[in-house]
Amino acid sequence: MEDLCVEEMDDSGMGSLQVIVEGKDHRRYGGTVADMDSHDVDGMYLLISVIVDTDDNFYKLDIFKGDFSPLLKILDVSTNL
Repeated sequence: MEDLCVEEMDDSGMGSLQVIVEGKDHRRYGGTVADMDSHDVDGMYLLISVIVDTDDNFYKLDIFKGDFSPLLKILDVSTNL
């Protein structure tokens, strides 16, 4: 398994992450493979998206907060599979 290095994106603290590559980054958006609705602990709506590049490699974890304020803490989410 290949190790990934990520950094926080400049999104006013909403919590999005992007994969870091050495040198010039020529990767491009390849699609959203999963979306999840959730809420921050302050009750504000969150949309969390897993994004891949055009080679289907992990590219970004995008977190959108409905009021554009900084992420406080994502509520625990459990699913039954």
